[in-house]
Formats: sequence, structure tokens, C-alpha cells
Amino acid sequence: MTDSSPTTEALHSQILAWQSGDLERDDVVRTLARLSPEDGQVIHDVLHGFCGGQESAGAGQGGSADDWRTELMASRARTWRVPDVAGMLVGPEVLVLTDGRSGVVLRQSGAQCLPASVSASMMLLCETIVMAHTALDQDELLKLQRQRVDATSTSLSEIDRIP
Repeated sequence: MTDSSPTTEALHSQILAWQSGDLERDDVVRTLARLSPEDGQVIHDVLHGFCGGQESAGAGQGGSADDWRTELMASRARTWRVPDVAGMLVGPEVLVLTDGRSGVVLRQSGAQCLPASVSASMMLLCETIVMAHTALDQDELLKLQRQRVDATSTSLSEIDRIP
């Protein structure tokens, strides 16, 4: 964990403050998003603070398949790689933290622990979203670089050389 990163206890307290109505969810998301790539252990510790390695028998409950599809299709994602893999999905109503082995769905109304199979799927979804976004960013960067080269070439070709 980097020196400026919040502690596991501070993050856990922030989430509880959101759930009790004392803090906005966006504040929690901003804090989590500011964690460095080296802070994967913090996410791991936070989700285990909520579930303690326990799976919820009703982890799939809490909405219809259509509700979940809508939630997941509107999600943003973040992943951490060091020292442990971890991921976060931020949907319109829920916040999902996962390390691929366990996971927790956080709502303002409470927390719901996920079975390992669902946690693995959520981690894969996080990684897929991040990878797709990174690929799009790289494509855009390459386009911009190509435009710059083309613009420079055009501009330079208009300059007369001295014979």
C-alpha cells in the first residue's frame, strides 16, 4: 500500500458511512479509484472484511436477471494487479468488489457476499472491461499520432527548400 492510500479500516468505515447515509457513494468510488495498482491487497482486505470468506446462499437474489443485465451493462470497472488481483465494478446502484475467489455486492442497503463462481465471473468482467477500454484508448492514441504525422508531413511539404 502506498503512503497516501487509505487503510483498509478507513475504506471499510467509508463504505459503512455510505450505507448509513452519512457519505455519498461517489465519495467511496473516488477513494477506491484513487488506489494505486499496488493496492490490490487493500481491496482484498476490504471485501474480506465484509464477507470473511463466507459465501451468501442467496447471492443471486436482489433483482431479476434483467435488472442485473442493466446494472452490469452500465458498469464502469477498475482492476488492481499488485500484489493480488482485484477488481471493482461500479454500476448505477451497486458496487462490486472481487478478487476472483470471493466478492461482495455493496448497496446502500447492505452487503451481499458472492459465491466463488460468481466472483470469478465478476473478476473476468472487470478485466474484460478494462482491457477493452485500454484497447480503445490505444486505438484512439494511434489515430491521433497518425493524424499528427500526416498533419506534420503536409505542413512540412509546403515549406520550400533552399536550393
